[in-house]
Amino acid sequence: MIENCLLEELVAYAKYGTIAKTAEFLGLTQPAVTHSMKKLEEELGVKLFIRKPNKLYLSETGKYTALEAKKLINDNLDFTKKVKQFDKDQTTLVVGFNAPGPGIVLRSLHDKNIQIKNNLVENNFEKLLSEHQLTCILINFPIEDRDITSTYLGTESMSVNLQSECKLNKNKELSFKKLKGKTILSPSPIGFWTKIYHDEISDSKIIFQNESTEYSEILQYSVLPFFTTNLTSLDSQWGQNLPNNRTARPLSDKVAHQKFYAVYLKQNKNRVMPLIEKLQDQWSKYD
Repeated sequence: MIENCLLEELVAYAKYGTIAKTAEFLGLTQPAVTHSMKKLEEELGVKLFIRKPNKLYLSETGKYTALEAKKLINDNLDFTKKVKQFDKDQTTLVVGFNAPGPGIVLRSLHDKNIQIKNNLVENNFEKLLSEHQLTCILINFPIEDRDITSTYLGTESMSVNLQSECKLNKNKELSFKKLKGKTILSPSPIGFWTKIYHDEISDSKIIFQNESTEYSEILQYSVLPFFTTNLTSLDSQWGQNLPNNRTARPLSDKVAHQKFYAVYLKQNKNRVMPLIEKLQDQWSKYD
């Protein structure tokens, strides 16, 4: 079997064009690189170079071999990465979610055996699971197929918080339609909730804020309405320092009540169920 280092030296030579530059790049001596190139030719049983006085050129076979060597090296790196990811997946649960709500519940558990993806995961759910990039994904719809299954976690329900003098406060609950034309402050990013805003209250102006401190300050010094959910109080960042001079009114629209599921590979069911049970228990306190 050909040593990987020989292939790496050939790829470097194809890139830099001389023994001297190749040796410098790899941190080797020129004689060492020359020896490696000869050894590679011997092991392959083909001539990779055209040799002329004071000059060495890659033959067509050499160029082809360098291209194939690069592919092999990249494949090996990908192989190594996948194996390491799989091994990590056996000891640490890597969890993602497509909206802030389930992430709030997850973080509130303070489980040291969980690695939480910081960015929202909004597509390629099946691929991320099958490639072991994620052990479990918390999303607002179930997935069921040959390899993947889902378990219900809880529901996130939205309310709008209005200034006490607002005429809409006479209603015990509201709909998105009633918020038409309003200017509303919202955290960001919020995943699929952004599309719901666009679809349900396209005539309203949503001001998105991605800094929690500035978000709370704007709310404290303004009369802007803002959205919360039954999970907001669990949020140690965005759920703190919110103004107490607003009245929360639940939204009755079906889309304002999103069911969330833990989605995972069937083969990982025994590994993820303890986490799922913790999430269900925590969520039930606020559902």
